Amino acid sequence: MNKDIAFFDNFADTWDSYRNTNVKILERLMVLANIPVGSTVLDVGSGTGVLLPYLHATVGAQGKITAIDFSEKMLAKAQEKFANLSNVDFIVGDVLEMNIPAESINVVICLNFFPHLHTRKEEFIRKMKSSLKNGGSLIIMHDISRAKVNSIHRDNSVVTEHRLPEAKLVGEMLKACGYKEVTAYEDDTLYFVKGFK
Repeated sequence: MNKDIAFFDNFADTWDSYRNTNVKILERLMVLANIPVGSTVLDVGSGTGVLLPYLHATVGAQGKITAIDFSEKMLAKAQEKFANLSNVDFIVGDVLEMNIPAESINVVICLNFFPHLHTRKEEFIRKMKSSLKNGGSLIIMHDISRAKVNSIHRDNSVVTEHRLPEAKLVGEMLKACGYKEVTAYEDDTLYFVKGFK
């Protein structure tokens, strides 16, 4: 089994208590995300579903959310917590290995996921662009600072190779891959990058 999958499967039962979320920061990130009502959203690296209630409230009953994670146990927790959300599908798998129809998604969003792509970050950015409809957006965000993300990963032997680049560098990656109207912002509480197809 992939060591990252094993790590997250192992923590699935205790993840929500171990990794407390800050509601105010998540709300701020969702304001920055500015996702239109009725959007079709791909929540990549959904984990235990931290973003799902926020996405559901944002896209409304007309919208559609697909939660993807490579950890079956993490996603099972998300499904257990949010089975009442009728417009959410749960898919276990590696997003880079999935066949996502071209131009089928309005928004690809990932919270606390980007470093786990290792050396495949540009591949992810390009693949997500292919899946987006014209005018759709890719959103990469963290509810803690880049320094804190990298400190956590530095202290964890399973994920020592994971690093979160500066937001402006990820913004440049998006531009190099053809995204437009790129926003890249980070401070000591959060990290946010968004680009449009």
